[in-house]
Amino acid sequence: MENYMFQILRWFCGSGLFAPEKENYMYSSIYKKPDPYISIGRPWITNLSYIQASGRPDWIFYIHTHNAVEISYIFKGKGSLFCDGKQYEMKEGDIVVKNPQIPHAENTHPDDPLEEICILIEDLEIEGEPKNTFPVTGGSPVICSGEKKVLLEALFREILHCMSDKEKPENAYAGELLHAILTAVLATIKSEEWEQASDKDMQDRHTQEIRSYIEENYARDISLDSIADEFHFSMYYLARQFRKHMNYTVNNYIVSCRIGEAQRSLIHTDQSISDIALRCGFRNLSYFYTSFRKKVGCTPAEFKKLYRYPSEDVK
Repeated sequence: MENYMFQILRWFCGSGLFAPEKENYMYSSIYKKPDPYISIGRPWITNLSYIQASGRPDWIFYIHTHNAVEISYIFKGKGSLFCDGKQYEMKEGDIVVKNPQIPHAENTHPDDPLEEICILIEDLEIEGEPKNTFPVTGGSPVICSGEKKVLLEALFREILHCMSDKEKPENAYAGELLHAILTAVLATIKSEEWEQASDKDMQDRHTQEIRSYIEENYARDISLDSIADEFHFSMYYLARQFRKHMNYTVNNYIVSCRIGEAQRSLIHTDQSISDIALRCGFRNLSYFYTSFRKKVGCTPAEFKKLYRYPSEDVK
């Protein structure tokens, strides 16, 4: 097989992206020695998901977390991201970073449905950052690709293509592409100042504590009543403050965390649907099916068949 980076360069040259505007064109320049390259370790792709929401204008993935870094690229459309208690808008050309154990959810815009790729990455080691962490702490997880949009879209499309063969994915080639993507995004962050999405309200400290409590305990038998007792608040006060700062009711947030983890498990694990339901806090399988279908718009088995990539037999 020819050199991986040569394949990439050949694709770009053939696409006309780097073609000169005039015939008989020659360009030469002298460059100074560059600064040392950013070290990122030897990251590799543990899972790839592809979302095409054009046929599902109500598509939503509820609150969940990952043990690895998740990086997404928006090929087309618009959507909303709820990440670590804050709301962001996503659009074509955006890169979206979700670091490990950061609760997040997303949905498509019904009038401009999303087309998106999501990749989970492990063994990421960026200088000055904790292992498996992308440096967006304190900033927006949604990054505009700007001038690198054409390059990044081509790289993400190529990863999607080369990993699409379940039996023989081109892992080494995908690793080279991933390295190029991460380096390009880091260079973009370093060279430009990104305008952070503004918060509508500064979240109340109590709301933050309650949100964290729900995210850590949603699999248990918790409710508005039990949480109010835990934090020594009246149910009315807790419900009003939580909805004010989170745009969720307490019970809706609990169910969203459970459904989000169920969605993640259906895609990323081989657990049975009944085991997933129990682990996510649903003591009644019938109630799990009803809640899942009401929230997601399809049954758990249908969801697994639709969104597990590459598709596998439903257990």
